[in-house]
Amino acid sequence: MCRLFTFHQLVTCSMKGATTTKGSPRPSLPAAERNAIIDVIAKTFDKPSVDVEEKMRGCLRHLRLMHK
Repeated sequence: MCRLFTFHQLVTCSMKGATTTKGSPRPSLPAAERNAIIDVIAKTFDKPSVDVEEKMRGCLRHLRLMHK
């Protein structure tokens, strides 16, 4: 993901720009690149796109918490 998105995007953006329970909503990662990554990983590892998206969302959360 670091090759398609800047470090700043990874730390400050959410997957789809959804509202948050605390504070203002974060902007979303660029949709075309986000969807391309999900599709490639899902096809490569024969996993449902929903599972890949969930895992990616968790990784973004973890990265954001590490750099608070």
